[in-house]
Amino acid sequence: MDVSIVIVSYNTSSVIDECIESIEKETRCSFEIIVVDNASTDDSCEQIAKRHHNVRLIENRQNVGFARANNQGFEVAQGRYFLMLNPDTVILDNAIDKLIHFMDENPSVGICGPRNVGPNRELQYSCDHFPSIWNTFCSYTNLINRYPNIKLFRRSRMQYWDYAETRDVQKIMGCSLIVRSDLYKHLDGLDNNFFMYFEETDLCFRAIMGGSRVIYVPSAVIMHYGGESSKNQIMNCVINKTVYSYYLSSQYYFYKKNYGYLAMLAIRCLDLCYGLALIAKNTIRRDKVIKTHRIAKGQALCAGAIARHISVAK
Repeated sequence: MDVSIVIVSYNTSSVIDECIESIEKETRCSFEIIVVDNASTDDSCEQIAKRHHNVRLIENRQNVGFARANNQGFEVAQGRYFLMLNPDTVILDNAIDKLIHFMDENPSVGICGPRNVGPNRELQYSCDHFPSIWNTFCSYTNLINRYPNIKLFRRSRMQYWDYAETRDVQKIMGCSLIVRSDLYKHLDGLDNNFFMYFEETDLCFRAIMGGSRVIYVPSAVIMHYGGESSKNQIMNCVINKTVYSYYLSSQYYFYKKNYGYLAMLAIRCLDLCYGLALIAKNTIRRDKVIKTHRIAKGQALCAGAIARHISVAK
């Protein structure tokens, strides 16, 4: 079998059917689809069981997170390649076949990913450098937008680049990432300590540190609606502090694991300073919508930065 496709789902009944249908329509190589459901409360599982008899469905009784759920799926997978795919994606123009062909032709490549576009075919920045205090500082101080022509300030999501050519990158977004199955197993899969966020960053980091290449392949195109699971959790809240805390906890764990304790303390201090600045700057702001959102973000940053324990996995 060429590729095992694992889709982690959480309350995505509105989009997952289109995703599965697009795989079946646009893929010629041999494949299997494994859906790992993280205790959805909608009719996702019933919908899959009824409409897609060739899909293997794993139903978790609780939400075990993105990393652990992917590992569950790939543990029973049989393909030469493993494809992590979000349920809010649509395969376009034989994208999976193109990724498989590229990997077959380039044995030094361990991980690759496609060009991601939005519903209106607008480019989505799906590649990035590894996290750094400098990139975060440039984002917090808005140097990214103040000096758009200076590459040093626009490293976040590689915004200085037009995403037009095939090239080595450090990180590819986990919404559509393909990895050699033997490499995935050699790396012991995703780190289960990540509940949400940074799990694919950590996988790419370990792959590159081990000598593998991570490549962006623009000839393969996948449409990504973006954030359906998060949207279902956010609902009408200004900022979902629970989801944001997962992001911060995962960030601090990544720094501590891969860069060391001092680097983790440094990014915490930077987050704390920016959080306090957001609160102070927006306290007297007249626009209530912007004021509420930015103060809430500042409070979430401060809370995450001073949290005693890094707790990312349930």
